[in-house]
Order: sequence, then structure tokens, then C-alpha cells
Amino acid sequence: MRIMHMILTPRHSGAEMLAATLAEVHTTARFGMVGVVGINPREDAFKPVWSKLQENGVWCASPARLLGRVGRLRFIRSTLSDFRPDVIVAHSVIPAAYARLALKLTISTVPVVTVLHSATNDDYAGGLLRLTERVLKRNAAAVVTVTETAANNYRLRCGSPRRLVTIPNGTDLARFSFDENARCQLRTEFGVGENVSVVLQVGRLSPAKNQSATVQALKDMIRAGHSVELWLAGLTEDPSYGDALQRLVEQLGLSGKVRFLGSRPDIPALLSAADVYVMPSQREAHSVAMIEALANGVPIVASTIPVFEFAGSFPGVVTVDPANHQDYAASITKALSAPNVRYQRDLTSYSIAHVAERYAALFRDVTSSMRLGAGTDREGVT
Repeated sequence: MRIMHMILTPRHSGAEMLAATLAEVHTTARFGMVGVVGINPREDAFKPVWSKLQENGVWCASPARLLGRVGRLRFIRSTLSDFRPDVIVAHSVIPAAYARLALKLTISTVPVVTVLHSATNDDYAGGLLRLTERVLKRNAAAVVTVTETAANNYRLRCGSPRRLVTIPNGTDLARFSFDENARCQLRTEFGVGENVSVVLQVGRLSPAKNQSATVQALKDMIRAGHSVELWLAGLTEDPSYGDALQRLVEQLGLSGKVRFLGSRPDIPALLSAADVYVMPSQREAHSVAMIEALANGVPIVASTIPVFEFAGSFPGVVTVDPANHQDYAASITKALSAPNVRYQRDLTSYSIAHVAERYAALFRDVTSSMRLGAGTDREGVT
């Protein structure tokens, strides 16, 4: 089987990393020929991931420059001709729309699996996107959501597709396990003494990730006399928010206590170097970053949003309303009371091998149905 994953921009973000990891697992397992196509140019920080995929035999393609709508369609048609996929896995709404439209223009019958990743769990809340999906819905062999909330919202907005399947995200658990050597090496590189506690937050700089709440909590902790610094890892999705965050750090006198790390390929090492991981998000889908932190065993302080309820059942995870800076700071401080502690968590159901097999079963199903010319619609949430 020839599987093509289509993403908007090759970058360090949840949907894109899931696509890359699935591609690597399916290639390693000799499931078939696997490709990853970016509609937009690859970001420089993503080059190590891109190169590793290619080294492992994954077929990768992205344009050299940003394209307009017509240019995107031409590029996709070219990649379809070169790769000749048996199934297309379109991650998020924009790649899904382009993939199906490109297939219409080529009069091709390749099945398209749409995977919805929006942090709102309501991918088609916008009127134009909803209209586009209603027009193109019949061209989707299946729709995958990462939460049942997103599945319910899809039905509400767009009706029932041929197949609607819920597959929670997963990751390579072994890659994110705690590494004492990586911890020592990175803290030495950053000049952080063992008497200094490190609070880590990973996620693109945007209001949804709510880094400003962590900055405010850091101020409260330092005022209380704690030796602590904050590491913010993630690309800047919203430049105005990134600038405002920098100004907030300066206004609170925290310039020497906050590190803006940008997009990083070494998240496993960052997790090992940290003493507590925080996620004060205002909204999330089924966060890959949360699963990575759970796999590391690091203490976690997260917001009380419903999507984090699954994490709350694991040891060392506390949820709190980050809008109350004092309570948020107190929860982080309590998590830091036992330096460099790590928790054992059973994450078998979130292993990438488990998730990859569920996707593989779906691919076999839709390609088989296409070959048999099955026209009946069915829906199943698993």
C-alpha cells in the first residue's frame, strides 16, 4: 500500500508531528511506501525531522516557496502523479479540502482520510469552511477525530460522513522516557545549577496556549523566594502575542528568568531537564505534547479544560485554573517540592505503535471498500 500524509506546513506542531511519526512507524514496519507532503514550504527548524524521515525511506515533498491557491493545486497534482498513492491522509481542514479538490480535477478515485486536529475540537465552526466541507464531504472516505467531542461537533456542523472514527493521538513512548544524561548535559549547556528549578512549557506562542499565565505564576514564585526559571519552547504562531509576552516578561522584571527557546527538535531532552511541566492551555485537541510529558514521568500542572481529564488519572498530574495566578503558582511550587522526581505511568493505549495499527486498519478498510466499489455508508466511533 502507498500512503500519502498531507500536511499544511512541515513544522513542529501536533498534527505535523503525528503525521511524521505515523509515517516513520508505518515505513519501519514495512507496511508499504509512505510519503509526507507539505502544502507550504518546510520550516527550517523542522529540517532534522524531515531529514530523518528521508533517511528512513519516507518520500517527502514540499514547495520551495509559498504558493497561491492555484499553485497549491498544481503542486498537489504533481505529487499525486509522482507518488501514486493508494490512500491520502489529510491532516486538518485545509489539506483535506485541497486534497479532495485536486483529486476532482484529476478525476482520480484515491480515497481520502481526513484527520481533524483543531484545538477547539470544532474544526468546521467557521461558515466558509463548513460550506466547503458540505460540498466535498462525499469525497471523504473517512473522517478521523482525536476526541469524541470533535466527532460530535462534526456531525452537528456537517452531518454524518461515510465513516467517522475517533483515534486518540499517541507518540513514541520510549523516545520521551526520562534520560539522566540528557538532563545533565542540557542543564550544563544552559548554565542551570542543580539548586535552580526549571519549569517547562512546550507549545506554539499563542493565546490558546496561555504562556502569559505561566509568566505571572513565575513572578509569584520568585516573590515567594523560590529559585526557579521558565523555559518556553515553541514556534511563534501569533507574532503580536509573542511580542506582548516579551513585554510582559520585561515589565515583571523576569528577563533573566525566562528563556524563549523557539521551535526545538530536542523536546525529549527538554522534558528530562525540567523539574515540572506546565500546560495552562485555554483549549487543546488531544494533546501530543501532554502525552510526551506523561511518557517522561515529569510532574505536570495543567489547566482544568475537559480534554485534560484523561491525564488527571495518572500519578503526578494536577489540574488547576491558571486564571488564578496564586493557585497556579502554588500548584507548581508543590510539584517542585521533590526535586527531579519521575512517575511511572502506563501509557500503552497512547503508544504510537497502537495508534499506527488503528490507522493501518482504517487504511485497509477504505482501500478495500474502494476496490470493491462499496457504496454503502456506515459510521463507527471507536
